[in-house]
Amino acid sequence: MERTLIAIVGGCASLSGIGQNLVPNPGFELPEDSCSWQCCFNIGSRPLHWYSWTNSPEHFSICAGDAGGNDSLVSVPQNGWSYQQPSTGGSYIGAYAYDGYAAEYREYVGAQLLEPLVPGCAYQLRFRTNPAHGGNYWMYEGGVCDNVGMLLTTTSNAWTGTSGPLFGFRNFAHLRTLTPVEDTLGWTLVEGTIVADSAYMYVVLGNFFTDALTSGYPLGSTSTDIAYYLYDEVEVLPVDADCHGLGLGEMYTTEPVIELLPSSFRVTARERLKATLHDGTGRTCSQIEDLDGVVEMEFPSSPGLYVLLVEARDRTFIRKFVLP
Repeated sequence: MERTLIAIVGGCASLSGIGQNLVPNPGFELPEDSCSWQCCFNIGSRPLHWYSWTNSPEHFSICAGDAGGNDSLVSVPQNGWSYQQPSTGGSYIGAYAYDGYAAEYREYVGAQLLEPLVPGCAYQLRFRTNPAHGGNYWMYEGGVCDNVGMLLTTTSNAWTGTSGPLFGFRNFAHLRTLTPVEDTLGWTLVEGTIVADSAYMYVVLGNFFTDALTSGYPLGSTSTDIAYYLYDEVEVLPVDADCHGLGLGEMYTTEPVIELLPSSFRVTARERLKATLHDGTGRTCSQIEDLDGVVEMEFPSSPGLYVLLVEARDRTFIRKFVLP
């Protein structure tokens, strides 16, 4: 089966442009369990690599709804919270952002990044969002609010089960909406650039501000100001190639040369070389040695982070790549 190489990196490469996404499963297309579709981020009903960080968000998918039961609450486009097509693909997530009540209820969704951010390096942050509208169970018409955003952290608050400690208000976000997003038909792109001040390992979505610092109000003819927002296409993109080297730039200017083929990659050094492929845990997946300096390796069948170690002459080259 043909695979697409997401990213390839290395310190000896000449790179151009913004790097590739550090967020795993950024469109929420890969489910934790393709046979389980329930509400509330129950075990097995979450997007792969993503967890609730507080309370019970939802994972919506075109794959849900066929069972004829409660799975219709998280189907696409019609579900319990909204009527909405995905920005891309067939899935998105949703989380409760504001309601104006004394309890200040929130829902957060988070994931571990593929690599920690490098302090001092610049990153472009992006996600697409819209307020839920047209749901057939929890809410038909609702409200909107500002402060819908993205937060980066160095520690995790992931609920691997169905409960855990609350993720307290930060009154800060690395990226957020400064005015309420009201468009219920299209997806609004929220983006910005930061310079990392810590080795952030996690990305979290939601409203991280108290009600006193959040502006929310009913939308349209409704009297409720409950704001529930949908999220899709989450990105954390290295801007500085020297920090991560992520992204396919121009042709490599130093040996070895790596060519990207439809389902494999070819390494050429024009002399004897040995190429060893490791997965993200360090396990050796394959190893090839060639006297003529040409090695071709198929992409691994499993998604994840991989490291290619190439030994040529008296030098060692390391490249990293991520498969969806």
